[in-house]
Amino acid sequence: MQLQRQFSGQLITIDTNTAIASGGEGRIYPIAQDPSLVAKIYHRPTDEDGDKLTVMFSMPPDAPIAEPGHASIAWPLDLLHTIGGREKIVGFVMPRVTKVLPIHTFYTPKTRREQKPLFNYLYLHRTARNLAAAVNALHMRGYVIGDVNESNILVTDTALVTLVDTDSFQVRDPYTGYVYRCPVGKPEFTPPELQGQTFRELDRAPEHDLFGLAVLIFQLLMEGTHPFSGVYLGSDEPPPLEARIRSGHFPSGTKPIPYRPMPAAPPLEMLHPRLRQMFLRCFEDGHGNPAARPDAKTWVNAIREAEDALIICSKNSQHKYGNHLSRCPWCDRAKLLKGRDPFPSPQAVRGGLHLQPMKKQRKKPQPQPPVRDSVARRQQSVTGLPRQLGQYQPPLLPLPMSSRTRVAPAIPLTKVERIVQDTAWGSVWGGLCLAAVAGVFWALTEGGGAILGAIFVGSIWGSFFGMIWGIFTLSPNQVLRKWGGVLVGAVWGAFFLAALGGGVFGAINHNPAIGQAILSGVGVGTVWGLVWAVFQPPLALPIGRVWGRRGAFLGAVWGAFLGTLAGVCLGAGLVLWQQYSGEARSAEQFAGLLLGVAIVAAGVGSLGGMVSGAFLGFCGFAPKLPISFQPSGVRGGALGAIWGSFLGAIVGAILGAGLSAIVPAVGAGLSVELAPVAGAIVGSGLGAIWGVVSGTVWGALGKW
Repeated sequence: MQLQRQFSGQLITIDTNTAIASGGEGRIYPIAQDPSLVAKIYHRPTDEDGDKLTVMFSMPPDAPIAEPGHASIAWPLDLLHTIGGREKIVGFVMPRVTKVLPIHTFYTPKTRREQKPLFNYLYLHRTARNLAAAVNALHMRGYVIGDVNESNILVTDTALVTLVDTDSFQVRDPYTGYVYRCPVGKPEFTPPELQGQTFRELDRAPEHDLFGLAVLIFQLLMEGTHPFSGVYLGSDEPPPLEARIRSGHFPSGTKPIPYRPMPAAPPLEMLHPRLRQMFLRCFEDGHGNPAARPDAKTWVNAIREAEDALIICSKNSQHKYGNHLSRCPWCDRAKLLKGRDPFPSPQAVRGGLHLQPMKKQRKKPQPQPPVRDSVARRQQSVTGLPRQLGQYQPPLLPLPMSSRTRVAPAIPLTKVERIVQDTAWGSVWGGLCLAAVAGVFWALTEGGGAILGAIFVGSIWGSFFGMIWGIFTLSPNQVLRKWGGVLVGAVWGAFFLAALGGGVFGAINHNPAIGQAILSGVGVGTVWGLVWAVFQPPLALPIGRVWGRRGAFLGAVWGAFLGTLAGVCLGAGLVLWQQYSGEARSAEQFAGLLLGVAIVAAGVGSLGGMVSGAFLGFCGFAPKLPISFQPSGVRGGALGAIWGSFLGAIVGAILGAGLSAIVPAVGAGLSVELAPVAGAIVGSGLGAIWGVVSGTVWGALGKW
């Protein structure tokens, strides 16, 4: 089977006889051209599947863990469509995950002791922390997992976590409001307010995920014990687990309920005090008020605090426990389990002692009260990964975790933090840009030889660094890209030295015009960074059936960009034609007229292009955007210019119209009715031109 990647255009061949895994929705196949990727092909692909995948591709979550070769979330990297005839999306490309096992292998004492005996309590904390970081990254981007369960979370020997089956997540299209729901869920991880409901008919929220996340963290830190399993104290048949969840019967909690904790379960007091408090908030306070459940970022911080409080047992280095305890709970637990140490020492593992049966003690048989518990966990993996049961060789020690930066999650920025960061960078870029423009202008008009010399030196140094970058980062057959690096380095070097020279020239000569230009650039750049961060333009918009509201939006984006270019070209062409057809003007008059006409023409073109493009897009004439996954370089610059003109034109029109209406001097010479219109046109032109320039730079740098 031959398919094509939607955004990169690469043709790939799928051998249908080499499926890695198979499920109800589709099969997963290796990609021969790139062993680090796999393809998921649907059994019965629909147009809705394609639209959902396109939205997911356009807005990927931030990676919470920057580990080479590791994907915290197996997100779609590209879409796959058929070749020839009507192109139909039939699947997607995602990272290949290797050397992993389902999370229940690690939190279940028996399977952990058999398969990963050196995965200690510190590693379980780190697993819980990385899991919470991945969930936080999804929630920060507006996604909801929905079907939180132990089979869709894979873990490595070093506690790195990967969330799989991402195409089943609940996805909301931010431009149409349509929700692609998650139709399934496991009762063991479903919050009380959703128990017994039909998932296909409801929209889920992050607080629903937070219940399942807390259940998994509880199981990781409490030896696989489900928080709602316990010994039933009533005389009738014990209720099923979902009924206990619905009723909020948390056996380790503070409220009186007809259950007591399981005899073999660790006591809740073994956990760090802050973690105990958070479990009570989730399972007791959150029972009637889902908003009271701790969010994923709060879990990350709490688990980090608990992890830092772990100390090492003097008898067994694999025993790690909280410093709030007076003695090692794992030594006591090993005695309770008659020699079956939950975290055996390396010496015991090398000798195979961790696999020996439980020690039997001879004593008189005594009648035991019946323990009634109907909890039956499903421990079968649906990932297709082999489970090595039977005889085991002494495993190697897992990779050391002493380096925190190796596996510690980097918490994604919040919305406010992202806005502040992008606004700050926008102000820096705006100030540098206007400083460079002012420096070059004054060098040409006032004869600033020092600035021209600085620009020359900057281009030389930039070329040198660009060449070094090309030598050390590119392969020998990428000659053109190496020379491209030299060219880019020369441009950047000249830009920075021009900005520096302009600023120094203005300060030495006490030139207020340069200072005003730099401050204006800072102000415009601040607005630009704020708009970019708040809007967060997507990488793609749904393709195939692009019409209606989606088509109108995409058409408006294209219309603003093309209208801006057309307006600038036509306006500048008109002034040039007049200049060289007999109406010659002085250089100063010519430059002022050229700039003024270009701005007005860009404003008319961008606003007119938005209106006409929206109309054509509504009818179905909206082309797709020139994009690739997380673009930078030429493609990123093109995409940034398109989005920049659209955002800049809108913001400029609003600011121009507002200033013209509020400040009479801005619209001097015009009537009260026409001043806002003229202000909107001029502001739109300035914003669109600035947006094209700034968007090109931001997109080329991969600022998405």
